[in-house]
Formats: sequence, structure tokens, C-alpha cells
Amino acid sequence: MSFSCVSSVCAAAIQTGKAKSQPRKAPPEKKISTVWKHAPEEVTSYGKTPALRATPAIGGKLGLSIQHSPATINVISHDLMMQRGYAQAEDAADSAPGVTSGGSPGSPAQLLMRGFSGNQILVLRDGIYFGPTTMVNRPQNSFNLESVQILKGPSSVLYGQGAVGGTEDMRTRDPAFDAPHANALMSYGSFNTWNAGVGGSVPITRTLALRTDFSRTSSDGYVKGADPHSNDFTTTLLWKPTDRFTARLSMDYLTDRLSTYYGTPLVNLSQTAGRVGGLLSSTQGLGITKASMWRYYNVRQAQASSVNATPTLHLEWLATPNILIHNSSYFIYSKRLWNNAESLSYIGGSGNVDASGNAIAPGRIARDRFYVFQNQHQVGDSLYARFDSTLLGMKNRFILGGDAYYLRFIRNRGFPSADYADSVSLASPGKTDLGDFAGEYPFMKSPTTMVQAGLFMEDVLTIRDNLRLVGGFRYDWLSLNRQNFNQNGSFNAATSFKGHYNPDNFRIGPVFDITKNVSVYGVYTTGEDPPGSNLFLANRGQFTRLSHSRQGEIGIKASTWEGRFTTTLAFYDIRRTRMLVATGPDSVATAGAQKSRGLEWQGDLILNRHWSLSGNVAYTYSRYGSFHPSASVDASGNQVPDVPAVTANLWAIWSRVQGLPLDLGAGMRYVSSRKGDYANTLTLKDYALVNVFAAWHAYKGVTMYGRIDNIGNKHFIQWADTSYPDQVLLGAPRSFSISVQAGF
Repeated sequence: MSFSCVSSVCAAAIQTGKAKSQPRKAPPEKKISTVWKHAPEEVTSYGKTPALRATPAIGGKLGLSIQHSPATINVISHDLMMQRGYAQAEDAADSAPGVTSGGSPGSPAQLLMRGFSGNQILVLRDGIYFGPTTMVNRPQNSFNLESVQILKGPSSVLYGQGAVGGTEDMRTRDPAFDAPHANALMSYGSFNTWNAGVGGSVPITRTLALRTDFSRTSSDGYVKGADPHSNDFTTTLLWKPTDRFTARLSMDYLTDRLSTYYGTPLVNLSQTAGRVGGLLSSTQGLGITKASMWRYYNVRQAQASSVNATPTLHLEWLATPNILIHNSSYFIYSKRLWNNAESLSYIGGSGNVDASGNAIAPGRIARDRFYVFQNQHQVGDSLYARFDSTLLGMKNRFILGGDAYYLRFIRNRGFPSADYADSVSLASPGKTDLGDFAGEYPFMKSPTTMVQAGLFMEDVLTIRDNLRLVGGFRYDWLSLNRQNFNQNGSFNAATSFKGHYNPDNFRIGPVFDITKNVSVYGVYTTGEDPPGSNLFLANRGQFTRLSHSRQGEIGIKASTWEGRFTTTLAFYDIRRTRMLVATGPDSVATAGAQKSRGLEWQGDLILNRHWSLSGNVAYTYSRYGSFHPSASVDASGNQVPDVPAVTANLWAIWSRVQGLPLDLGAGMRYVSSRKGDYANTLTLKDYALVNVFAAWHAYKGVTMYGRIDNIGNKHFIQWADTSYPDQVLLGAPRSFSISVQAGF
């Protein structure tokens, strides 16, 4: 398998934000002239679109190429995800500069970019906003996706909701009209991990085509008992009766059970033996013991499951050569259930009792119970028109549109009345029953209604052939009605509230071409949106105004050496004020302000037909302003938890080794040390992981892979969830997999 998409800014053709399922390959020396839909410029290439000339949908509705977008954009293509063995979208996102993922089952789609995480990162599905990121989004199987697209920095101007650090958009695969295509995947690996997928595209008529993909992942989990699995079904019907009109009707149906591994408890090392070194350091004398490594502390009937159905309809009409109209309608239905022992606390002294009144002996792990059921209905529509014209003799493209959605979110939850529900042994927790406890039932109910409507504009003015000015503005009407009910069913007026907000945001920046293939840009962007954390956890009195953020960014994007070397470099500075952060599973606090600055570099090099290199590095400086997460902790000026100062990725591919149908590849990922709590008393050690793979092209369109991930079996901590301060999440140890991929 040749390294067909070297860069995370994918070199595969991306048209209207999507790459074709199986693009026809031109002879190597045949020159191809392609006019990109929605793009103001003509692209000329030899057999494939240059990486910086691709036009991903996440960049906005102007149809700008990556080179001419005043922002940092990364695209991880389907082929690249399959080659590197990324089973889910979060794995792919981690390969972009400066991106890390959380892995916490309580926040299953949590990403970190530019010093911000949780709901300060926006997650989209085919450009659609589902709601607060950490509460409603689920991991998506990569087999069903055409690409994972990343936009760095605030994007409230483009999407209207809660993006400060960045946005991730998971794009599904479109049907093809040229011929039938089929794809399949079968993989087995460590921890009894299975990945399977089958899909295909078929042209029903000359104007109607269908694509359907189904994938399943399952595993015992690297912490045995976590048992994650998912089933993802997507289907798309594409109708194109003329060159001027396109209708795309799609459906995504996902059922899953997240990993129910909530972490490994931190213990007082002065009271225990068998300390594991190289994982963390603590000014409080906390650590992890060998007896607790890879232990499962949850209950036997643990649940973190969901059912999600999302039908969407996209209509596009080229009314005249200079006017295009696009409409997107969607409906989201989702049910989610968590029922676990989530919080783990090491008991260092006597005097503690569980919910049944039993004394908890020192040295045991005390646990809670956390039950929450979510039911979400959301319906929305987005309509915009694109106008191509001239302004004082200069080319101009203008977007005018509006969108609206209605979101009804019902959250039922329950906790035992006691501090601790029960306790288990540190070394041999076993699998105990879930149980029922006083105070847990009947549940407390919190229905929330959010209605949003927005008016947006985008514009690109081509002042000269090598100078563009890009701008955008958005004004929103946001209505929030959060209601809380007590366990006896009575309305809790003290914590319930209604709010009406009118955020307005803009961005503006020039893009200048130094040469045809080298561009520099600068951009200033604002964001005013719900104040971080999880808006559906906020109660009366915790905020009165929306959060405000602003970002300045400058950068350079270049393709040199006849397109064999592509690189991007960006410097940014972000400040966010009036923000909330999560301080527990069901609580938030005002953080005041957070500032973040840094740089991100990406480089992709094709040395020759056999060797290719790809790498990136990011530096992030992120600190809180005035912030008191509790009465006893002053975190003002502290490092933001889980934010590494440095992340780096490097991949090398040797294709067609010695003329054989064999590819060899290796990758390295480095994450520097991070703080694990608001007080900065806990430090998570840095780590470097090395992965290797071999690919044998057994037959045309059929490739067999063998992989070893974390070949050095490095033990490391992936994440410290500040909502669960007494535990940390271990990363995966060494694992292997064997897979077969086929595409025809």
C-alpha cells in the first residue's frame, strides 16, 4: 500500500469537504485540471490534489483551500486512518498537532486543543452540532468516516457554539457515480479486540447513488472487565439529476457501550508498599501501587451505553452561475445511560462508614454510585446563499445565511445519601453487584430546553491575485430554560433558571501569497458563547453573562520541492474570560479567565517513491487567571490540568521494500508532563510511545497488516479527570493486531 495520504492535511481529493470513495487514478504524467466546487480558484495537479489545495468543509462555507484559509486546518483521511490502525475518530484526532484525547467514560468524546478541553472543544458530525461535547457526543468508528477534520481556535463565527480551543468534524463517506465500490475490514488483536467493517457504494442510476457502511468494534479492554463495544451503521442516498442540483439524504445509527474503566486509585504511599515509578509525582505523597495496576474497580453490572439516530438532508442548488443556495435539515434522537461506581477514594484512616453503616477499614477503596439517564431530541435547519460578484473591480464571494435548532434534553440522576456507597479491596476488588442505596432513588430530574437562532455572514475579497481578505460575522439569539426537580418530584426554584443571550462574534484576516505555493496569513477571531464546562450542569446564580474569548493567530503554509514537501506553522494567543470549569461530576465553578499561547508545526516529506516522513510538534502555555475551584484551593496562575507543554508525532514509511509488495512503517508519539489537578500538586510524567507495522499487498486491493502498538510497553497516565480527583486513567500497554483490508 503506497502512502497515499502522507499529511494530516490530506493529499487526497476533498470535494465539497469530502473525498470521493474511490477516485479514478490518472496516469502519473497526465496533467489534470480540476475546478473545485465552492472554490474561487482553479487547481492543477498531477494525479491528485496537493494537500494545501484541498477544500475541507470545516473551513467554512466560502470554499477556501487550506492554503487560503486564515486558520490552522488538519484533515486525516480514511486511507490514513486505516493504514495507521485508528479504530475511532479520537485516535485520528490525536495525530494532529497539539491534540490529545481524554478517554474518560464520563466524557467519552473529550479532546484537548490549544490548552482547552471538554465543552470548549466543539465536536460536529457532518457539520452538525449535537449539544455540549462531553455530555452528548460518542466515539465514532473510523471505518464509516471519509475524514476527520480539525479546525484550531475559536469557531463561533462559523458554528455558533462553544468552540475556543478548536473544532472536530467527522465526515461520513459519500456514494460514487463512476462504478460500484466495496470495502471490508477484519482485525483481531490483544485483549480480545475485534474490529470489523463492510461497506459499499453503488450507482443505482446515472443520477442516483447509494452508499452503506457498517462497522463493529469490541474488546475485553486493556483493563479486563471494561468491555467496550460499538455498532455504527451509516447510509447515504445521493441524487444529482443535473449539474446544478444535489440532494443528499443520510442516516447514522450508533449503539455502543463505552469502556467502564474509570481509573486507578491514588493511594498514600507512606501507608502502602509496591510503588510504581515513572507515572506521576505528588507533593501530597500520593501514587499508584503495583497491586492496583490494571485492576477493575467498577461493579459487575456497570453501564455506559447509548442509542443514537441522526437523519440529515442536504440540498444544494446552483440557481445561476454566480448564486448557490444550500439547505441542511436534521433530527437527533439519543438515549444514554450511565450506572457505575465512578469515584474511587483510598481510605487512609478509621472512622469512615459506607451507606449500609459498615465501617470501612483503612487501606480499602471506597466507592460511590452514580446513575444518570439522558434523553435528547434536537431538530434544526441551516440555510445560506453564496454570491459571486465583483466589488470595485475585485472578485468577491459573499455568504449570507441563518440557522436555528430546538434542543430538548432530559437528565435524570441519582446519588446515594452517604459519602461512600461501599468499599472494595485495593489489591483484589473483585466484581461486586451494583446494588441499591438510600437516596439514590427516586432520581432527580433536570429537563433543559435550548432554542438557538443565528444570522451569519462570510466574505472573501480577492484584492489582488496574491492577496485575499477573509471576514465573517455571526449574531445569535439563545434561550435557555434549565429546570431542576427534587427527589420527591417538587420543583427546585432555587437552582432553576431561564436565560436569554445575544452573542455576536466576528473574524477578519488577510492571506498573502508570497509565491504560488507559499502563503502567510493573520487572523483575529472572537467567541462569545456558553461559559465553558457543561452548560447543562450550571444552576441559578453560577453565571449571568456568556463567556468571551479572543484569538490572534499568524502563520505560514508552504508546498515546495515540486509538492514533495508540505509544511504549516502557526503562532496563536487566546484569552478567555467569564468561564466555568467542572469541579466534580455534578458541579462547576467560575474560573474567571484562562490564557493560552503557543505554536504548532506540521511537515510532510516525500523523499522518493519509497520513503516518506510526516511529523508535527506543538508547544502550549496555558494558565488560569483568578480561580478558586473550592474554598481551600487557590488555583490562580496555575497550569491548566492535562495540558502538556509539548506534544510531538513522527511517522516514517518505507514502501515496496526491495521491490516486494511490502511496506514497513513506524510512528512515535511524545507527550510532555502535565498537571493532574487544579492545585498543581499532582504531576503526570511525560511519555513516548513507539508503534510499528508491516503491510503485505497480497492481491490487488487486498492488504494484510501486522501491528505492534507501544512496542516498549511504556506505562503512562493518559488523563486525570478533575471531576474524579482521587484517581487517574492509565494508558494502554503494549498490544498487537492482525488485520485484512480490502477495497475494490
